[in-house]
Amino acid sequence: MECFCCNNNSVQSLQSFHTNALNFIALYKTVADAYVSNFFVEDHWKKLPSSWKDVLCCMDTDELSDLLSVTSKHCRKVLPLSLLSFKSCTQTYSLGRSPVNLDSHKIKQTFQDNGRCDVMESNQSIPLPVQLEVPDSLKSKHSVQDGQYLPMNQCFRKHIKPKKQHEILQLGKLISLLSQASGSKHVIDVGSGQGHLSRILTFGHSLKVTTVEASGCHAPKAAKFDKDMSYTIRSHLKRKLKESKTIDTTDETCAVDSIPLPNHVTCMIQPNTTPDDFLQVINSETSISNDDSLCQCPNHDPDDSLFRLQTCVKCNRKREISHLDKRLLLTGLHACGDLTPTILRVFARCDDIRGVASVGCCYMKISTKESASEDAGYPMSKFVSELPDHQLTYEAREMACHSLDVYRQRLLDNPPNLKLHCYRALLQELVLHKRPDFVFGATKLTIKKAEQMGFEKYAKIALDKLGLDCEIDSDMLKTLLSKLSNWKDVVAFYTIRLALAPVVETAILLDRMFYLQEQGISSYLIPVFDPSLSPRNFALVAYK
Repeated sequence: MECFCCNNNSVQSLQSFHTNALNFIALYKTVADAYVSNFFVEDHWKKLPSSWKDVLCCMDTDELSDLLSVTSKHCRKVLPLSLLSFKSCTQTYSLGRSPVNLDSHKIKQTFQDNGRCDVMESNQSIPLPVQLEVPDSLKSKHSVQDGQYLPMNQCFRKHIKPKKQHEILQLGKLISLLSQASGSKHVIDVGSGQGHLSRILTFGHSLKVTTVEASGCHAPKAAKFDKDMSYTIRSHLKRKLKESKTIDTTDETCAVDSIPLPNHVTCMIQPNTTPDDFLQVINSETSISNDDSLCQCPNHDPDDSLFRLQTCVKCNRKREISHLDKRLLLTGLHACGDLTPTILRVFARCDDIRGVASVGCCYMKISTKESASEDAGYPMSKFVSELPDHQLTYEAREMACHSLDVYRQRLLDNPPNLKLHCYRALLQELVLHKRPDFVFGATKLTIKKAEQMGFEKYAKIALDKLGLDCEIDSDMLKTLLSKLSNWKDVVAFYTIRLALAPVVETAILLDRMFYLQEQGISSYLIPVFDPSLSPRNFALVAYK
């Protein structure tokens, strides 16, 4: 359990660490940039050292899982020293992913020791009517069961999948700590979707919340869900008090009524958004008001376009943030692509924003820059921009989004669908044989129950979905089937490549810390989620 700090004392050692990580990635660039679907087409197997191939081809899948693990519990082979060195480097140049205990005194002390705030004040100015988590005595040994994340109180689970339930519960705790440390009580949730995190912050942590979402259809739904949750909590509270034979429920229900519901703003935040632009959005942009979110306008359609959302007078209003709200917090839960770098830049440049807690994702969608003058997603920092060979390819950044922990478990379980790596690589060869100029990626290829099919049936279904001739030449089919016995080689290559994923992610995340440090802001990288549930589990946290 560890969090990582970038400040004046640690920045030089982290920069040295980052440089070594980039050098390591460059050493295995041909592997990092190789899509497993091109395994046969581009002969990826030859890209590995002969000594590696000699042992990898003989390893069972459970043995391969050790290449993605700190320990070596399953490998029954003597590995070449160079492969052991590769594994050691992937571990060394990756940040530890085990989630911290956000309820521990140690993590709370981490925020206090920053020295930016004299006292950590509690957010509980309004008594919480319902606890976020179930009591320890009622917790199951399984965190996810029947499509629910059991540690979370059922009042907060509606409309949310287990992964998201876990994420908003954990990030809510972290934001609450950040709020206490920075003295900020107003959270701006960027890329909020349907407002699931905002309701946790509102009802679970008594924070004022404004959401910013680009999609016009989400704000009306979020406002409706807000009212639904308020009603659910009131009903839960009344039932609980009735069962305990408490007659007067006035104080408790008033506590629910006194909680201001989130305000929902519809606006697209662009990479070139300035702090003034952003504050203008928060201060006066058209927004859904929970005071009148159930619009009476006959033209109102909650699933309609952004245009209707911005022009329907009865369900929108102008609002101004009071001077008491000028200490703002920014957050974004898995803010996609350049949205996370944009959040960090707005935070660094805006005096009114005192803290940030950002969880990024979709690294392949971030923009890259060729000159230090551009505001791009990677690199953000001057330090990384000036390093030779600092660029990370689209392929490497896409790989960094894959879940190492989930795949390691798949290798241990050895399910039949592991062979689908080989099926997909053989299909690539077949398609290019039929049409050499075929462009992949234009069509999403999903084949149900593919693991239960032989390759020939799989290939014909895939060809049909791709709009190609489904007939397969007998000689070509024979050639492809002869390669099917090498399916473990494909899995082994993918495992080697995936071992590099956390190193690439580490390089991207540290660059963001360096950017903040160059602006005079210390920051923390904190693993807040269980990586088996939520692979992108690092929150970048900072406050002024």
